[in-house]
Amino acid sequence: MAKKIKGVVAQFGTKGYGFITGDDDEKYFVHQKNIFNKSRLKVNTRVVFNAEESDKGLVATNVDLEGGSKTASSSSNGSSNGMIKFAITILFIAQAVVIYKVFFMPVAG
Repeated sequence: MAKKIKGVVAQFGTKGYGFITGDDDEKYFVHQKNIFNKSRLKVNTRVVFNAEESDKGLVATNVDLEGGSKTASSSSNGSSNGMIKFAITILFIAQAVVIYKVFFMPVAG
């Protein structure tokens, strides 16, 4: 059975894995696939996670930022998913209008 633990990211590399030091002073291996919302962890970031025992040692799963991931995901890249979806929708509508005017508008003459 997994238990919830809080801790600090000790290291996290570009290859997508690293270690978390739990508040219980244990080291937990963490892989990118076990991070909620697939956000990239940074060293010294506080996290909450489930601790599980594996054949190779302690593993952190369902890792999330301690305050929740909503604030981190919107501040990490400066724009939210909603803004991106809105921009794509506007571009799609503009393309539809241009196609309609070019191919379906009667030519005056």
